[in-house]
Amino acid sequence: MNKIWLIIKREYLNKVTKKSFILMTFLGPLLFGGLIIGAVLLGTSDNKSHKVLIVDQKGWIIDQEVALPKEAGIKRNRFVDDDQMQFFFSQKPVEETEELKNGTYTIIVELDSLTYQDGKCILFYESVPSMTVQTRIQGDLESVLEKWRVKQKGIDYAAYQSVKQSVQFQMSNVDKPTEKEEVFQKAGIGFAFAIVIYLFIFMYGVQVMRGVMEEKTNRIVEVIVSSVKPFQLMMGKVVGIGLVGLTQFIMWIVLTGIISTVGMSFYKDKLVSGAAVVQQQGMTQAMPEVANFENMAENKAVDFILSVPWADLLFSFVFFFIGGYLIYGSLFAAIGAAVDQEADTQQFMLPVTLPLVFAYLVSVMMINNPDGNIGTIFSIIPLTSPIVMMIKVAIGAPLWLRLVSMVVLILSFIFFIWLAARIYRVGILMYGKKPTYKELWKWIRYSG
Repeated sequence: MNKIWLIIKREYLNKVTKKSFILMTFLGPLLFGGLIIGAVLLGTSDNKSHKVLIVDQKGWIIDQEVALPKEAGIKRNRFVDDDQMQFFFSQKPVEETEELKNGTYTIIVELDSLTYQDGKCILFYESVPSMTVQTRIQGDLESVLEKWRVKQKGIDYAAYQSVKQSVQFQMSNVDKPTEKEEVFQKAGIGFAFAIVIYLFIFMYGVQVMRGVMEEKTNRIVEVIVSSVKPFQLMMGKVVGIGLVGLTQFIMWIVLTGIISTVGMSFYKDKLVSGAAVVQQQGMTQAMPEVANFENMAENKAVDFILSVPWADLLFSFVFFFIGGYLIYGSLFAAIGAAVDQEADTQQFMLPVTLPLVFAYLVSVMMINNPDGNIGTIFSIIPLTSPIVMMIKVAIGAPLWLRLVSMVVLILSFIFFIWLAARIYRVGILMYGKKPTYKELWKWIRYSG
């Protein structure tokens, strides 16, 4: 055990003191934090002031939504001017190219007679407007065209609005009638944890393989195995690199959180104004987004966060995180020991990585069907359970399923460690020959 600890210490210190590790540890959070801030800003704000021309060949929008409010001396309910957008109207077609290029307008939306029926219209631009701007214009147009269609049917629009009501499901688990279930949202949280495990296994499993290959090709391993057993060497390398990855992962989380928080504080006003625009659009369109903002106003978001089984989720994350990495790390180490060149790893990589990729695909399917049988089956299979089980735990997996999955993972870990060690002990000293699956089987059966 002392020798394994020495190998773990050697691997850990050798990796964390490298310039590449230090650079990526600090550069990664800067990149992630920048992506988070950039994505939010692009999705919620547009600093450019727009002059939007609505070309309404039929003229109904101009008459009802512009002329009548002006005559009555009241503010328009739709196409409201503000610091971000000013709306202009015309019944006559314009020369889009000239009007946009000379700066008269930044956006031109052209409606023809068919637009009133099928809702299709053309938006001309010189530079692509943000999704917030597009959503706002689209929401105004949808509302006024709906009003036109209702009146064409001879129905009073106010009466229509009073009876129009969207349908919303309130999920309720029959086994827990007092609890409100947000199954799909919880499945999404579990999926985020699953993605972390998936990426970690891939990134650092490959590092284990390359580390073994490097020592093998440099003949360093011949000196090392004279002092320690091949199994001890394999376990020390797998665990050591795993701790390196865990260290980097924790630092990424902390630094990304700090950078994102600081970055968001500089753009707080922009984010709030962008959210206000989205909220206003949701309220005026009577779309499902309305419910989201109402739920937040009623602190339902807080209730949802409290309803997530965080303790079970974090415990399961640590358990399956470690178990999954040790299984795949051992297999990657065996591949590295079996070959001399990275090009030769391809034939052995497919059967090892295929279950991992398949587990990711199953997890994606479970987002739409969290309680499906496919999730139950693959949460027990050890090569897929580290990823799939995170979603099952997030939505409330039964105790028997969690226990069975954990026991199977532990037993499988022991088996795969033994299997990988059998390949490792022979392959680590083999040079100059490209192994086949038949030879790997002989190495496993070799009792010397």
